[in-house]
Amino acid sequence: MTYQNDDARNAVRHIQELLRSLQIAAGETVTVPIDGIYGTATSEAVRAFQAQNGLPVTGDVDRATYDRLYEKALEADFLASEPLPLYIFQKGQSVKKGERSDFVLLLQILLNALTVAYDDFAPLELSGVFDDTMENAVRRFQMRNNLPATGIVDKATWNALVRNYNKFGNPHS
Repeated sequence: MTYQNDDARNAVRHIQELLRSLQIAAGETVTVPIDGIYGTATSEAVRAFQAQNGLPVTGDVDRATYDRLYEKALEADFLASEPLPLYIFQKGQSVKKGERSDFVLLLQILLNALTVAYDDFAPLELSGVFDDTMENAVRRFQMRNNLPATGIVDKATWNALVRNYNKFGNPHS
């Protein structure tokens, strides 16, 4: 096929990008070039896609084929993407003895998860209260991570907790 304008080439490029995205997500060999030319490789990939998705196998991208292709590519991209991070520790924040909150509870959960990496850490009671036991656990963690042993969770301590959790305490990593 020959195209007379950039709009048609851009439309073909878009279809090729969607097809490639699906090939990559499926772990297949990428066969579709992104060149804006509806050649044999693109047509064959469209036919294969149509067959896999219960669409009439024509090799042409009609509305139903495009809609399904777009939907499947979005789904594949979503499944391949990282989950959104949770920025719970605020700039300038510190957490210390005497505080009671869900954030303290989260700190207790993180520290408890690290008992698998630090055999001298005893599990903390999940109370949401930053008591003497929690302060001592934070100090012990700080010492093990070459941080000032203040017993206060500041940004440096929080970052070390998250790094350690991602390395040792997260069962999904």
